[in-house]
Amino acid sequence: MNLQRVTLRLRELRCIAQSERGGSEPYLWVTYFSLGAEPSPDHVAVNTPAYQAFRSDFPDNVEAGQTIVIPPLLAEGSFDIDLDGPVKLVGCIGVLLEEDETPDESISLGWSAYSHEIEKQLTDLIEKRIHDNNMSDLTDEELQTISDAVAAKVEAAVGSDQSIWDVFRDQDDTIGFTYASFMDADIYDRDFDFPQLKNKDGADVYVLSGGLSVGPVPSEPVDPCGAQRTSVAAKKDEIGGLQARVTALQTELQHAAPSHKGDIVREIEATNERIAQAEAELPALETALEDCVRQQLLRSAHGPDWGRRTAVV
Repeated sequence: MNLQRVTLRLRELRCIAQSERGGSEPYLWVTYFSLGAEPSPDHVAVNTPAYQAFRSDFPDNVEAGQTIVIPPLLAEGSFDIDLDGPVKLVGCIGVLLEEDETPDESISLGWSAYSHEIEKQLTDLIEKRIHDNNMSDLTDEELQTISDAVAAKVEAAVGSDQSIWDVFRDQDDTIGFTYASFMDADIYDRDFDFPQLKNKDGADVYVLSGGLSVGPVPSEPVDPCGAQRTSVAAKKDEIGGLQARVTALQTELQHAAPSHKGDIVREIEATNERIAQAEAELPALETALEDCVRQQLLRSAHGPDWGRRTAVV
């Protein structure tokens, strides 16, 4: 076995052309995928970074010629792959969107729908290709099928979170899908550009670039409380997102037409109820994390057998 850490890194997004007066507000959703990765080399591995600051961490007023550095939490996906194995594939899909007036909470629901549907579409497609013994590059038709399926799920999720008055917003737009994949002998240290990201009329054009690296699998300490730590962080992120949603709605309420104020007030009340529920759930998650950390400290002090029952004869 020749197990290696294969890493895809996104470096920058270059704006070639854009059509928004005063500049555009692009942001990315990214999914990394692999076939041949441990611990399940016979199945597709999919990693869509759970990164909720995808709009705020990208700059506004982007003009043609400007280069955007990809935020670190979004920019890397790694897989441990046996390079002597029968099938080796790594790749990345990027979806470029334009920020307009869609509420943050609705976009978060859209991202959740995207992450589930892109995993399903990639898994179905690659498993079909394995069955057909076809590991050539994705075709335009296959990419369009994925794009259409994902877009339908995202639009449904975003629309389900919005009231009737939201139809008057300038909703966020999808500029385009792009992907890069590397198979077998193509998996080596290299830099690359994705195919251009552009909308249907070609008025907005971007190029995403990155690199592929191959190296030893590092020995990383396992966090025994990782699941509890992740649950606490996710709940805090949820509360923060809901609070930001209330702030945005309160600002909107000040400038809304009288006929829309009632809908906004009801949405604020519903969001506050969700905040209260999430805040009520947080202490139990924090307690579980504290208990786990305490148990690990005691094990460190008394040895790995601490806490186990000893039979007395």
